[in-house]
Amino acid sequence: MTVSGAGWSWLLDDVVRVVLSWNEEPALAARRLDGVLRRVTPHELIRLESGYRSRRYSLGALGRGALPAGDPTPDDATDGATDDRYGTAVAALMSFDRSGYLREAGVARLAGTDDPFAVPFLLLRLNDPVEQVRVVSQDAVTARLGPEHVGLLVELLPLIDGLRRRRRAGRVLAAVEELLHLGGMEALWNGARSDDPLIRGSSLRWLARTDPVAAAGTALTTRDPALWQWAARTATSPRLTPAEQDALLPLLEDSSSPRIRLRALRARARQPHGEAQLRRAVLDPDARIRYHARATLYARGHTELAPQVYRDALAPAAVPDTTAIGALGGLADLGSARDVPRILDFTAHPRARVRAEAWRALAILAPEEVSRRTDRLAADPSGKVRRHLPAPPAD
Repeated sequence: MTVSGAGWSWLLDDVVRVVLSWNEEPALAARRLDGVLRRVTPHELIRLESGYRSRRYSLGALGRGALPAGDPTPDDATDGATDDRYGTAVAALMSFDRSGYLREAGVARLAGTDDPFAVPFLLLRLNDPVEQVRVVSQDAVTARLGPEHVGLLVELLPLIDGLRRRRRAGRVLAAVEELLHLGGMEALWNGARSDDPLIRGSSLRWLARTDPVAAAGTALTTRDPALWQWAARTATSPRLTPAEQDALLPLLEDSSSPRIRLRALRARARQPHGEAQLRRAVLDPDARIRYHARATLYARGHTELAPQVYRDALAPAAVPDTTAIGALGGLADLGSARDVPRILDFTAHPRARVRAEAWRALAILAPEEVSRRTDRLAADPSGKVRRHLPAPPAD
């Protein structure tokens, strides 16, 4: 569950306010701390740990009643005021402390509970600079590497991915990866369907290691542009086999994103086949894609295609909108005065973008025709079309 609010820094402020209110009523403060920490996402937890330690706050300075009873604690703070179900949250915050002694005490408490809430805090301590803390957390995490914990580990993938860049956590994380790959496929696919975009993205990236076609294909069906870009990079990676790439490139070529279609086209250009897709890209609504497709076909000796390909595309009485936009744009680059009559037909098209492309082509190939129809162009309801009005003469 994601903590609501503008940004994440207010979360750190909430935790600090709880710490500063501890001496007034420790049990109430522990309950509030539990409520805050149990709503934190894995991604927020990494930032909270860093922010909390940088502010130099410490539970160890609070005196009696601050820490859970039964743990080794400084200053004899063991009166049991937080020795209840909120004690685990207090131990979790102790695991963030600047004091290695307090972190060790907090991790020891977390290692002794079966509460899944403790697992992300234990994972963070795999990279602890103090060896004793690392050993306790490593043993605790290793003990939880069973099939019953796979679902929880998938929920924590954004945190695990962050830890993979930390050198001290490597051995245990390798065991986590092995568990997920051997028995976590179903849980990973559940994660790929998560409402949380970070869990969804992490799950798909893990799945791509064994099934890049299914993972990237699933990413392209989402509404997440960041996942689309990742899927496009995966689909065009040289690590994929030609068969895998051929399975994914059509999905990229049908994307609504010109950047993704261009990436797919560049991948096609590197293949010895795929000329049908290159010819189709010559009619793409995006000018960069049209240019790249023409250049690739020219390099392969197909110099007869343009501008006739654009004239042929506009010849039928009914032309699909996207084809009309691409063909009109192509004629703006390569057409001549002979194309003006057909271009004029599209200046009355019901779709604004088609009309705009027709007026743009007309302004390039026959600006005098635009000047004759200035009143009609100025009356167009779309600003995208009216922007092609010729500039007024200078005084």
